[in-house]
Amino acid sequence: AGIVLGGWQMARAMLAAHDKHAQDASFYSAKIATAQFFAEHVLPQAVALEASITSAKGGEGVLALSEDQF
Repeated sequence: AGIVLGGWQMARAMLAAHDKHAQDASFYSAKIATAQFFAEHVLPQAVALEASITSAKGGEGVLALSEDQF
């Protein structure tokens, strides 16, 4: 969940940086580059982690829980 929530916050920061880019191009360009790096290199890990939870042998214990139990 941390990776996905981090991606959400990075996306919000990137949108704000696009709006304020003219105020401080160097600072906001760095914000945009950081968000892009996160999206390209860190965020894809969420898919792999989800697959390891839902398809790994022995995951029946986690999958036996309902959404309300999390």
